[in-house]
Amino acid sequence: MKMIFLSFFLLTLFSYSFSQVETPPGQLIDVNGYSLHLILEGDGGLPVIMFHGAGDIALIWNLVLPKVAEFTTAIAVDQAGEGWSEHGHAIHMKQQAFDTYKALENAGIEGPYILVGHSLGGILARVFAEAYPEQVAGVVLVDATHPDVVLKVYKDGSSSWRRMRETATSSTIPEANKELLLDKPVLKSFQPSKEFGDMLAKFSEGDQERFQWFYNQRPYTYVPGRKSFESEVLQEVYENPLKYSFGDKPLIVITGGDKSFPEGDEHWSTESLRAHSIKLQKDLLKLSTDAEQIIAKKSGHQVHLDEPDLVVDAIRKVYKKLKSKD
Repeated sequence: MKMIFLSFFLLTLFSYSFSQVETPPGQLIDVNGYSLHLILEGDGGLPVIMFHGAGDIALIWNLVLPKVAEFTTAIAVDQAGEGWSEHGHAIHMKQQAFDTYKALENAGIEGPYILVGHSLGGILARVFAEAYPEQVAGVVLVDATHPDVVLKVYKDGSSSWRRMRETATSSTIPEANKELLLDKPVLKSFQPSKEFGDMLAKFSEGDQERFQWFYNQRPYTYVPGRKSFESEVLQEVYENPLKYSFGDKPLIVITGGDKSFPEGDEHWSTESLRAHSIKLQKDLLKLSTDAEQIIAKKSGHQVHLDEPDLVVDAIRKVYKKLKSKD
C-alpha cells in the first residue's frame, strides 16, 4: 500500500510540475484571432519593450526584466509561433512589428516605448521604429545585428562565410497582414534538442525548468513553407539606413567585448571577421544623433546573460534621460 501511495504521489508531483512549466509565465494577448505572449512586470513610466534574438524566447530577458520593472513597465515579447505565442499570419519582421504593436495596444500598454533589441531583435527594433516612429522614445541595442553582418550560410550542402543580405532571393517583402485570422494555419512539428551548459545558471529554478521544457520536451511547431525574408529585410535596411534610423532619439549601443570568433574560411579569416564586427557595432552609432557605445568587457554575444546589470543600467540611463525632458 505504501509503494502504491508513493507511486501515486510521484506521478501527481510530476504532472503538477509539467503543467506548471507548460503554463505561459506571462499574458496571452489577442492579435486579430491569434494570441501573442507577453511577459509583463512593473507599472507606470515609459514602457520598455524587449525583443529577443533568433532562436531565443521572451524568457531569455528574465535576468533583466524584473530589475527594469522596479522603475518602469517592462515587457518581453514572444513573436507569433515563438515561445508561448500562437502562429499567426506570417513570421517576417514587418508582420512581427505589427503584431507587437497590436498586442501592446490590446493590452492597454500605451507608448511611446523604449525598445531593447538583442542580436536580430535589433533589426526588428529598427523595423518597428520605421513603422511606428511616434511610438518610439529611445532605443538600447544589445550586441545587435547590423544589416551588413557576415554569417555562416549553408547552401547546397556546404557552408561559407558571407554577408547574409547578399543571399536575398526575393525583391518583395510582404506588408503586414492586419486582417482577422479566420483559418488557423496547418502545423508540423519536430522534437528539438538543446544543450544549455551553464547558460541557465543565473535563472530561477522555475525558469530553468521552463527552458528545458520548451527546448527539450515540447515538440517545436512550424508552418511549412513560410519564409522569414531575413536576408531581404537586411538588404532593405542596409540600402535605406536613414529610413530605418532613430533620428535624435537617445540610443545606447552595447557591444560584447569578450566574444570568440570562428576560424572563418578562405574569404573571411578570424581576424577579418573580428575587425568587421567591431566596425559594424561602431556604425550603429550613426542611427541617432544622440548615441553612445558601451563595451561589455566581460560579455560575449549574450550580454543580457553575462552582464544583465549592465543592460539594466543602460535602459535606466535612457529612461532617466527621457524623463528629464518631461
